[in-house]
Amino acid sequence: MMDSNDDADDRCVSDLSSSPPGPYQQDGYLIKQDDKIKQPPILPPHLLQVLLNKDTGVSCDPTLLPEPNHVMLNHLYALSIKDGVMVLSATHRYKKKYVTTLLYKPI
Repeated sequence: MMDSNDDADDRCVSDLSSSPPGPYQQDGYLIKQDDKIKQPPILPPHLLQVLLNKDTGVSCDPTLLPEPNHVMLNHLYALSIKDGVMVLSATHRYKKKYVTTLLYKPI
């Protein structure tokens, strides 16, 4: 004995498994001469707000930084070279805490 729901299920499966008509192919990407000359994109304005350059205020602990914007996370920042030292920084989030790592490199 066959159930009418089994027939409906078989029809639905056969409808879903059929491929759309038409040819399938992958064309290679051709690089145009104009594409090679393009300049790199301009840095978005929200990435110009480096945490290391923000003022914490007099009443705050100087070791605490303000909470970073989510777009600032997992980016490498390089400050201008001053007094022969280059500073690199990156901020990562772990649960509700933020960790900023600084690397000082004498040049």
